[in-house]
Amino acid sequence: MSLRSFLLHGSMALVLAACSTATEQPLSRPEALPMEELSLDNLDAFTAADPGWRVAGNVYASRQQPHYLEAAEGKGILVFTGAKSNTALGTTWKHRDMDLELDFMLSAGANAAILFQGKYPLQLKDSWLKDSLVAGDCGSVAGQPPLLNACKAPGLWQHLEVKFKAARSGHPQDSATAAGFAEVILNGRPLHLEPALAAAAQDIALRQAPAAGPLQFLVQQGPVAFRNIRYKTYGDARIQLADMQFRVYEGVFKNHDTLKLLMPVRTGRTDSLTYRVGDKRAHLVLEGKLQVPATGDYIFTVQSGGPVRLMIDSNQVANNGGTRNFLDVYYGDTTLQQGEHFFQLSYANYDESLVLRYEGPHIPFTALTTPASERPVEPSPAMEYPVKGMPVVQRGFMQHQGEVNPYSIAVGIPGNINYAYGLVNYSPLMAWHGRFIDVAEMWHERGEKQLAKPLGATLELAGVPCIAELSSADAAWPAAIREDSSSYTNRGYKLLPGGLPVFFYTLHQWAVEDYLHPREDGKGLVREVTITNQEPGSGNAWWLLGSGGIIEKLPDGSYAIDDKRYYIETTADVQIQHNKDEYRLVLPLQPGNKTVNIHYSIIW
Repeated sequence: MSLRSFLLHGSMALVLAACSTATEQPLSRPEALPMEELSLDNLDAFTAADPGWRVAGNVYASRQQPHYLEAAEGKGILVFTGAKSNTALGTTWKHRDMDLELDFMLSAGANAAILFQGKYPLQLKDSWLKDSLVAGDCGSVAGQPPLLNACKAPGLWQHLEVKFKAARSGHPQDSATAAGFAEVILNGRPLHLEPALAAAAQDIALRQAPAAGPLQFLVQQGPVAFRNIRYKTYGDARIQLADMQFRVYEGVFKNHDTLKLLMPVRTGRTDSLTYRVGDKRAHLVLEGKLQVPATGDYIFTVQSGGPVRLMIDSNQVANNGGTRNFLDVYYGDTTLQQGEHFFQLSYANYDESLVLRYEGPHIPFTALTTPASERPVEPSPAMEYPVKGMPVVQRGFMQHQGEVNPYSIAVGIPGNINYAYGLVNYSPLMAWHGRFIDVAEMWHERGEKQLAKPLGATLELAGVPCIAELSSADAAWPAAIREDSSSYTNRGYKLLPGGLPVFFYTLHQWAVEDYLHPREDGKGLVREVTITNQEPGSGNAWWLLGSGGIIEKLPDGSYAIDDKRYYIETTADVQIQHNKDEYRLVLPLQPGNKTVNIHYSIIW
């Protein structure tokens, strides 16, 4: 073959390879290994229990009556309704490092704790609406109160996520490192900025790390309930790297297979996995062996400032699709046998950032790349928008159900109650107690994201249109309104003398005025809606008060919405509808009525 033919053949190969990869997109992969679930069909997963512990199928706790909780027969919920205080229930298994997720419910005035390794408590207490938090309030660990009050009302399910690190002993002459709560998240809000350390006095005296211990549920004042208890326990085994080499190529390539046609400009051996062994604006290949400690499923993540691909045993495991956004994380999963596996990490170094992490059987997410290989990001400074003597209103973008809503308005009200309203679907997006919003991403530098971030634990609402004309009661509810919809007409909003907005819009002949304000007791929001039928005698419409999972009418007359995620109180003649997997609390609008006034409270 002549040199000209060889070059032409090589150019064609490059073009074909580039074309074949241009459409390659990263696949959607699991982002974590599944957690183990603690069976609550009975009490077999626990050691001998006080008679006050039982399993139930449903529970109801009054938010007005202290220490009152009813439990219905069934399974799936762990309940303590006994009279004794300081009653603990421990698992039959023991743990050291672990991740824990669960839902808990407190009766009014209840106080309980979860003891990690049987000795390190995380406090669960009815701290609803408490302004000043102290050690012992809900979410406290290691004698440290939480940063904010994320506690919901008694009788509602609350979601808790914890990462616990067991103590470690070093040299025999050294004292043990204290156990730590690396992460505590209550109802979606982190409660501690730094890992909170805790050490039992006897462990300090013995200068040793405590042995593995059970997970315990301690009730100091009940009743309380738990469900959806899921966990991961971790050991000390990790993947080890061996026989690592690198190759550096001139240029950067989105198609990693292009490198097969090129000669490296530099090669060598390395004892660490980092982009720093390569060059800026050059392509780097790192390869070697993974010493895998246990057979099982593994999740790998890549994060880089340029195209990156991870191969294990010649199979592609993760690929970022060629992006240069070094903040985006891409996932891949594979099953590995215990022992030695060949890996190759190919990286086009545009922006000097390369991170490879993995999770495996009883192994938490761990970085294989060095810390110096990750590009540090300076966080935006907090810019709190304070609420003082009058309500404040801020237009902007807000995160709602995992997506950015660009047509939202945040309303902050004195008395630590706030909400956000969607100006396309004409409905509340979320509500929260506490401080108002952080506007740093609206104003810092170029303010590209335009995001306003609530400073409290948010109650996310459905955000769907609240009025709809349906062919029948069980017809599908509209999920959204197009911005250019001719059926719904936005007529804007006005500020009342007190500073709160009233929203106006129409659906065909139905003219709506929507006004939200705090309850007199400060425990939620009141929604006052006035609907005028401009063509009395025609139309068949419904008003949606709440939707989601199971809706129950409670003994106190209120409604628990979306499987006891929040309450609605109303005296209106409402109906509970069930359509496929969704429940709806609705009020039919009678076509003969010219004006309908709807009044209800949202409590969480």
